[in-house]
Formats: sequence, structure tokens, C-alpha cells
Amino acid sequence: MKLKAISTHLFLVVLLAAPLIGSKLNAEPFIKTDDLWLRADIESLANIGVIKTPINTYPLMWGPVLKDLTSVKMSDIPEAYQSTYMRLLRKGRKETGNDANYSEIRVHASQENELFRYFGDKARNKRELATRTTGMTNSFAWNLEVTLAPDSIDGDDKRFDGSYLAAIAGNWMFSVGQIEKWWGPGMQHSIILSNNAKPVPAISIQRNYSEPFETPLLSWMGPWTFNAFAGLLDDERTINNAKLLGMSYSFAPIDGLEIGLRRTAQWGGDGRPENFDSFLDMLTGLDNCDEGDLSCTGERNEPGNQLAGIDVSYRVNWSIPTSFYFQTIGEDEAGYAPSKKAWMYGANFQLSLDDNPLFINLEYIDTSVDGDGNDPGVPFDGYNVLYEHSIYRYGYRYGRRSIGSTIDNDSKMISFLLSYQVPDWGKFSLLSSNIELNIDSDDITAPGGHSIQQSQVKFAENMFKWQYQTQTFGDFVFSVISRDEDLDTNFGGFESSSLGINWTTRF
Repeated sequence: MKLKAISTHLFLVVLLAAPLIGSKLNAEPFIKTDDLWLRADIESLANIGVIKTPINTYPLMWGPVLKDLTSVKMSDIPEAYQSTYMRLLRKGRKETGNDANYSEIRVHASQENELFRYFGDKARNKRELATRTTGMTNSFAWNLEVTLAPDSIDGDDKRFDGSYLAAIAGNWMFSVGQIEKWWGPGMQHSIILSNNAKPVPAISIQRNYSEPFETPLLSWMGPWTFNAFAGLLDDERTINNAKLLGMSYSFAPIDGLEIGLRRTAQWGGDGRPENFDSFLDMLTGLDNCDEGDLSCTGERNEPGNQLAGIDVSYRVNWSIPTSFYFQTIGEDEAGYAPSKKAWMYGANFQLSLDDNPLFINLEYIDTSVDGDGNDPGVPFDGYNVLYEHSIYRYGYRYGRRSIGSTIDNDSKMISFLLSYQVPDWGKFSLLSSNIELNIDSDDITAPGGHSIQQSQVKFAENMFKWQYQTQTFGDFVFSVISRDEDLDTNFGGFESSSLGINWTTRF
């Protein structure tokens, strides 16, 4: 049975089973990747030491966040952040409260499709109509979501992105569905896993609360989280039905320090080995044809295409609360450690403007890679490596988009983000970026290569968003994008300016 048919049957089961699961209905147990302002509040409270649980892996469970919020006294929170604290506490209680079962309709219209996708983005196409219904009992949670997108950028005019069925057992949540993920501290990018590509249909396991190990041998790690998933790449590929596997472990050994260990792999698929030995080779890092019992002659039998690396964030509660972070992800492996690495660096700052916190983010990413080439004595420039593979020739991409950074490989971006919330006027964000795509103006042979741009292009981009919530008519998000030139991309033409509006209402 094809995956799309399986997905359709699964979501019908979710829809039919939801009313039967229980009478104590709630909303969703985790925080998703579609709300930039909510994440800014979480980052701000983590920077001043109120939130201590690891927060750099999304979806982020509400449980440990609410536990940290309720374990502090209001008098211990600086006055400038008390409004942020109350806003996040109310949001968490509303999303997980007994009366929070709801349905939602979202309508989006803009002058262009989404060229880049950052944390907090909802839409992907010019026109979208989406509806969903969500709820939760003590042991189960579900979200049935359907989006219609005429003339979509990837040809998928109807999709179930965001739909899932989850069960909570002990301190673990098991889920099946299509849930967007974001692994790492970056606000605009994750080199290894972001919301840029559509979410892959997958089964997942995630730790609920992040209590430290009780054994003295491991208790030094402090609060920790674990996430793993196995998904199916069901788009058109040179190797159909390849699997996408991922595993993430994050821990906070001291206050303010969070370390994330990440790993993903493309494995198996039509005509590729999928036995236990192949899986074990992939799991232990023996995925190059010249390692272990593998051979580079004849039909190559290396098990998969892996990325792995680490991200670190450190929060210092200075007079201006600040956090610094970096992420490095290796495209290859040498000596059981990541090699050919891409890098991202960033910093967050919290200021106060008219007694309302102002969140500031600076971020830089370079998706060419460092290290040595495969051929001794041959110069290595680091281009056409990240997200590419000689067997999985579409590379580390899904639905024509990179699964990692939104700018794909061989590109640079430096960005400046402001996020501000005013009780009477709503929420505002401004993202100003300088972007350089496909620096070397070269690609590997199709179907691989840069997903956005076949030649080098440099430009500046500014994006302004304003969200205004009404009591009666729902939420409105108005967006304006301005670039210093028109763009001709693999996704079509993009003008130098664009307007958009997104309306959401719950019932």
C-alpha cells in the first residue's frame, strides 16, 4: 500500500477515534515550530534563568516548561520580564487546560510563495486554506490537519502536514504523523533539521519531562531530553521509499549551558540494503564504502547518507541577559567523528523598550564545509558537499527543499532579528538579512544540486510582520518583504517586494 493511502487511512482513524478517546479534552502537549513570538518569550525567560529545561529541540514539551515556570516566585523575576512570564504561563495553561480542545481555520494569501522558511512560519504557498481539530486526554493527543494549496510550489495541492496521533506512556510520548521539527538553537536556521522541507511522515519517540538521571554516574548531565524518529521519504526520488532516521540527545550539565548531540541518516529504499547488518553499520557510523567489510567496487553497498554534529548554547544573566550559541554539522565521518563540517553562530539579547521586552537575535551561517577532500593532494574548496550524495542523488532534500538550512548548501547568510510585543498593539518582528546563494555558481549533476539557485546571487532582504489579535474576528498576521533586486530561482521568479496576510480563527 502506498504511503499516501496509509496516511489517509491513519488520519481517518484519528478523526473517528478522537471523540472516543476520553471526555477530559485538552489541546496539544508540545510547542511547535510555528510561533516566533512564543519562542522569543521562552528564550527570554531561559536567558534570565527562569526556564532551566533544555529548549533547543522542537517540538518542545509543555510539561517541563510549565514545571519551571511554576517553581519560581513572581518576586524573584525582574520586573521587566514579569509580563513575559505571565504571558507564557497563561499560554501554557491555556494550551494544556481542560477546556482547550478546539478547531481552527487558517486562510493565507500573498503575492509570492515562500522562498525561505524560518522558525515561526506557517504558510508555504501563495494561497492556502487549512483546517484542523486538536485535543488531548490524560494519555492521548491528536491533531487532524488538512491544507489545500492550489498551484503549490511542489505540486502537492492537498497535504496533511501537522497531523498526528500521540500516546503518552510514563515519561515518554510516542507519535505517528507529520510533525515539523527543529533541532538546534538557531532562530533562522538549523543545519541538520528544520521546518524548511515539509514534515516527513514518521513514527517518533520523545521524552516528556527532563528530570536528571538518578544514578550518580550520569546525574552530572542535569536535565536531559531524547528524541528519535523513523520516517519515509515518499516524494519522487532516484531511490524511492528511502527512510529518514533521526536521533537527538540534549542535556544541561550546569545552569545556562545546553548541549545537543544530533544525528540523521537516509537509509534503505528500493534496491538498497535494509537488513539488520546494514542498519548496524549505519548506526555505528560505517557508512563509507571503504570502511569495515564494505567495498567500493561493483555495486556500492554502503548503508546510508548521514549527518551528525553538535550544538551548544550558553546563557549569561548579565545586566543585559544574553545567550551565545553555535552549531556544527558534519556531512561525512572520519575516525567515528563528523568531518566536512558546516557552521552556524548566533547570539540573543534581551532589552526593555517602554517596559516591554525587546528580543534581539544575530545569526551567521555558512553551508560550505571545512576539512580535507577525499583525494590527497587535490585542492578542496568545500563546495557541492553538504546535502549531496552519490547514491541518494536527490540529496538531503524532500519535496524540492533542503531538510536542513533553508538556504541549502554553499551559501551564506547573516541576519538581524527583532521581536517585540505590546499588549495593546500586538506582536511585531523585523528580520533583516544579507544572503549569498550558491557561492561557487556550480552544482553537482542533476537531480542533485542547490534547490533554490543554480548560479551565484547576492542580495539583501527585509521582512516585517505584525500580528494583531481581535476578540471577535480571530488573529491577523500582515507581512511585507522587500529585496534589493528581483530574483530568478528554481521556484520561479520573485519580485523585489511582496505583501501577505494570514487569518486564523478558533472555535
